[in-house]
Amino acid sequence: EKLREKGVEIRLGVNIKSIKKDSASGGLTVDGESFDKVLVTTSPNLMAKFCPDLPESYLKGLLELKSMGAVVMTLSLKHQLSKDGFYWFNVPKEEGYPFLALVEHTNYVSSEHFGGDHIVYAGDYLELGHEYFEMTDEQLLERFIPAFEKFNPEFKREWIKKIWVHKTNYAQPVPLVGHSKNIPAIQTPIEGLYFASMSQVYPWDRGTNFAVEIGRRAARMMK
Repeated sequence: EKLREKGVEIRLGVNIKSIKKDSASGGLTVDGESFDKVLVTTSPNLMAKFCPDLPESYLKGLLELKSMGAVVMTLSLKHQLSKDGFYWFNVPKEEGYPFLALVEHTNYVSSEHFGGDHIVYAGDYLELGHEYFEMTDEQLLERFIPAFEKFNPEFKREWIKKIWVHKTNYAQPVPLVGHSKNIPAIQTPIEGLYFASMSQVYPWDRGTNFAVEIGRRAARMMK
């Protein structure tokens, strides 16, 4: 609301198909609509898809960046899962667990803030093409339930009030040797077009604080 009060127009649920240089105006067009400057904050692959007119060397750099996707299941439970009140578990997948981390959020923020429900999420970073990306929510739940029983032998399916499953192809950049030499410039070779993503915060890992920092850097360049 504060941004709207300052005259910012926010459009939600808009699917972008292309960003191109407008030779007539010297600016940029996003699906035919003209803009002076454009900041893209998607994955490198989507940036390459949106902006095929970028020089080949810049496009090649985008497409060579490595990353992993993620699948996360969030559950609303009637009862606490961790009897000891633990918040975060790093899970040994080599021992057969179907996810990498289990977090009981309401062991950190009281369930009073969630209508008395206990909020748990279980997730994993995965290579694209992993079977989890194709599985239904119910299939994932069936895969995860035996693991929940290991954390609490009293756990029953009836404890589950609701589940939410979120999947994304771009969740964790994977910097390889020499990555620092291959980080795309925020200011692209196309005048007025800027790119800021998790893959550019190296040597730091992705995180909200580094997203803010790279956002500020991009904003200073765009002034």
